[in-house]
Amino acid sequence: MTNGRPRQRSIFIGLLLILLGVLFLWHNLRGSFVIWQLLERWWPVLLIVWGLAKLYDHLAARRTGQTAPRTITSGEVLLVFLVLALAGAIGFGDWMHEHGGRWPPWAQSYSFSEEVPAEGVPLDARISIRTDRGDITVRPEDAAEVRVVVKKTVNASDEAEAKRRAKQVTVGIAENAGGYEVETHNQGGDVRVDLEVHLPKQASITARSSHGGVQLAGLAGSVTALAQRGDLNIRDVGGDVTAELERGDAHIVGARGNVKLSGRGGEVEVSDVKGEAVVQGEYYGPIRIAKVTKGARFVSHRTDLTVSQLSGRIETGSGRLEISDALGNLSLVTRKYDIVLDNVTGRVSIEDREGNIELRFRQPPGEDIAISDEMGNIELLLPPLASFEVHAECRKGDVNSEFNDAALKEVEERGNSKLDGKHGAKGPTMNLKTSYGTIRLRKAE
Repeated sequence: MTNGRPRQRSIFIGLLLILLGVLFLWHNLRGSFVIWQLLERWWPVLLIVWGLAKLYDHLAARRTGQTAPRTITSGEVLLVFLVLALAGAIGFGDWMHEHGGRWPPWAQSYSFSEEVPAEGVPLDARISIRTDRGDITVRPEDAAEVRVVVKKTVNASDEAEAKRRAKQVTVGIAENAGGYEVETHNQGGDVRVDLEVHLPKQASITARSSHGGVQLAGLAGSVTALAQRGDLNIRDVGGDVTAELERGDAHIVGARGNVKLSGRGGEVEVSDVKGEAVVQGEYYGPIRIAKVTKGARFVSHRTDLTVSQLSGRIETGSGRLEISDALGNLSLVTRKYDIVLDNVTGRVSIEDREGNIELRFRQPPGEDIAISDEMGNIELLLPPLASFEVHAECRKGDVNSEFNDAALKEVEERGNSKLDGKHGAKGPTMNLKTSYGTIRLRKAE
C-alpha cells in the first residue's frame, strides 16, 4: 500500500507471457528458427507492449483510485531479458540443428555427389527409401533397376575434414524380406544426404525422411511417405497414397486409389483423387480438397467433415470453410467457422458454434436439411419454385422468410421466433435452429 491505498497491479507480465506463449506455439507449428527470426525484426513490439501496458496501468489506477504501479520494475526488466535469452537459445539451437550441429557455427558448407551402382529389381518391386537428414526425390523409369544419385552436404572447417566425414556415410541398395531397401548408413546428425532414386515405374515405395521432404511424380504403384520438417509433393500416382507430415506443406495431386494424409503442418492440397480422400490432423495453412470421386473427410480438433461425393472443392482458411459442388450427402460438426455451402445436392447435417452458416442452392433441394447453430446466423438461398417443409427456431433472434405461403406460420414470443409449415408441393424437411442470431430464407434471383 501507498498512503493507505492499495497499489494497482501491472498487466505487463501477463501480456508478455501471452506473447511468449503465442511465439512458442508458432514455433511448434512452423518449425525451426521462427522465434529468433521474428524477434530479430519485431523486437520493438516488446517496447510498444510495455509502454501500452504502463499507460493502461496508470489510467486504471486513476479510475479506481488506487496507487499506480511503478513505471519500471527490476522484475519486469529481468523477465524481458529472460524472454530474449530463451528465444535466442531456441533460435541458436535450431540454427545448429539446421547446420549439422557443427562448431564453430561459421564453418563452411561442402557438397559431394556420387552414384550408387544400379541394382536389378522386378518391375513391380516393393522399395523402401530412407535418409535421416535430407530430401528424397523419386524418378520413375521403364528400366527394371534401382539407381541412386547421392548428394552429401557437410559443414566443416575445411574441405579435407568435410571429405573425411562424407566418406564415412554410405548409401546402399539391399534385398530384404522380398523387397528392396535404399538406406543411408553412419549418417549421424551432422551430414545431410539428399537421395535421387531412379526406379521402375510400376514399383510401390515407402519413403521416409526424418528431417526433409519427399517428392515424386508418375509412379504407377502405391506410395507411403513420411516427411518431418519437410514438404510432401506427390503427383500422378497409380495406387493408394498414405502420407504423414510434420511441420511442412503437403501437395498430393492425382491418385487413382485412396489418399490418406495425417499429422500436422502448413498448407494442404489434395485433389484429383479417384478413390477416397482423408485429411486428419492440425494444419495452420489453407486446406484445399477438390475433385474426389468417392468422397472426402477432414478431421481436426475442432472439425469433423464427411462428404460422400465431391466434384467441386472444400477449402478452409481465416475462420471460413467453403464447400462447393458436393453431390452426395454432407455431415459437418465444427465450431468457430463461418460456413458457406454452394450447390450441395444430398442430405445435409451441420452443427456449428459461434459461426454463420450460408447455404446456396442452384436447384431445389431434394434431401432433408438439419442445421444447428449457437450464436450465429443461418441463411438459405433457395430457388423460388423450391418445395419444402420447414421447422425453424431462433432463440433470442428473428426468423425472416421471403416465401409467402398461407401454410407457413411465424410465431414470436418473448424474443424467440419460430417458422413452421410447408411451401409448394411435397419436398424435403428443413430443421433449422440457432440462438442469438437470425434465420433467413431468401429467394434466389
